Amino acid sequence: MRGTLGRVNLGFFSAFALITTGCLTFRPYDPGPGKRVAASVVEDTYVAGSPVNVTIANLSEVILYYPDGFCRTELQRRDGTVWIPVLNLSRRCPSELGFLDPNQAVVHQFRLPTGVASGTYRLAIPMPKPEDMTAHEADLLTPAFKVEGSVVSLTTRVD
Repeated sequence: MRGTLGRVNLGFFSAFALITTGCLTFRPYDPGPGKRVAASVVEDTYVAGSPVNVTIANLSEVILYYPDGFCRTELQRRDGTVWIPVLNLSRRCPSELGFLDPNQAVVHQFRLPTGVASGTYRLAIPMPKPEDMTAHEADLLTPAFKVEGSVVSLTTRVD
């Protein structure tokens, strides 16, 4: 019995030593700038004028904030090896600050312009970041997707 009690005491003191030396911490997991968030799209190909649903996932255990509800999202077209801004897809920016809870995913919908040319595109979205971070981070980029044709509106005439 005395041997068991000794092991328990040794385990307690080992854990205490780890905590006091800083080897064991209880800070939330934060992979750091550029690795906290991932963006994905559902389809590989879209039709001009159609909506693109973008899933934005917080991969950290830190609350992330994004100003203006992702309203500064930009559509970019690939021209060879360079990405060229086509247009800003925002209409109006809300005044409130949005946030992503730890490990939360949200879906934002962006409508492609009807007159956009066929080609390879991506969306550049302002990067969500922790509240105390003031440094600018590179935009969050979606995977590339293709745009083909345009949405055709069919109307029927009833006489």
